[in-house]
Amino acid sequence: MAAERILVIEDEAGAREALKSLLDEEGYTVATAETGLRGLERLNEFHPDTVVCDFYLPDIDGLQVLRAVRSLSESGITVIVITAGCGGEEAESTLRREADFFFQKPLDLRRFRDVLQSSRGSGTSRPALAV
Repeated sequence: MAAERILVIEDEAGAREALKSLLDEEGYTVATAETGLRGLERLNEFHPDTVVCDFYLPDIDGLQVLRAVRSLSESGITVIVITAGCGGEEAESTLRREADFFFQKPLDLRRFRDVLQSSRGSGTSRPALAV
């Protein structure tokens, strides 16, 4: 099986590069974007199986990215939203319902790897799991 394709959308360069390095080491094919809008452009160019998206981005937020991915994709792309806090209980509750997976920063790397491994190659959307 070919390596799964993961698009990382993260505005903080250090975090973006750290995620890319981790995912490269795990054998994934990785593309990155520094803004939500650039991430959506990359979605159409790169055709990822999974999108890992920060909630706070300089242009549109992670919830907007999540909803755009859902509306643009017919292939069941897995969406993982990561955040250090997402603007209140309502926003967090919405993300927990709509994202396939939701992680608080700092990432628990073991659980993050487990989630990626469990969703690898499945090609189907799973119910949200807050970790």
